Amino acid sequence: MRRALLIAASVMAALVALLVVSQLLVPPYLEHRAEKRLTKHGGHATVSIDALPAFRLLFDDGDKIKVRGDGLHVELLSPGGDNQVFNELDRFDQADVRLTRMSAGPFAVRRVVLSRADASRPYSLVVDASVTARALSSYAGGQLGGSLGALIARLVSGFVPFSSEPIPVEVGAAIRSQHGRPQLQAVNGTIAGLPAGPFAAALASAIADRF
Repeated sequence: MRRALLIAASVMAALVALLVVSQLLVPPYLEHRAEKRLTKHGGHATVSIDALPAFRLLFDDGDKIKVRGDGLHVELLSPGGDNQVFNELDRFDQADVRLTRMSAGPFAVRRVVLSRADASRPYSLVVDASVTARALSSYAGGQLGGSLGALIARLVSGFVPFSSEPIPVEVGAAIRSQHGRPQLQAVNGTIAGLPAGPFAAALASAIADRF
């Protein structure tokens, strides 16, 4: 009986030690990895991850991720693709991503917020940005198809080429992730009178892809 109790106590001690070690090592590792990916093209970022117990993160399950970034750059992703870009964010019940002075393709983003309160709700995206016809004209020469490419082509055609006058971009959107793929549920705002949905989906996908 005494031997069985000693074995049980040893097992419990080992499990507690494993939990403590995972709590100390797993979140910092994932935070550093995310910060490195976010700042791949410059800028600064801090990432905070909450999960109790932390080993849940190894099974794609966490409580909350909080991100602050400044001066980052992301490449816009064509919405509607097969990439499951939201997979990393989806592992957390809550997300709070706030970025400032970010560049996304030809767009200069002053502020962008991507968040959700719990796993059952869609992501909320708020964007305050601008773009010039000059930047759009240069970017349109790249290989970017689908609805985003069509939007940029229509924007370019509607403005004087090479103009440096900023075009304001203010967009709010609700985006639900279906198995990692973003699905627009609602969009408020336009870009020079054109639907902003393709841009909102592309920007949200580009941010999520950095994780």
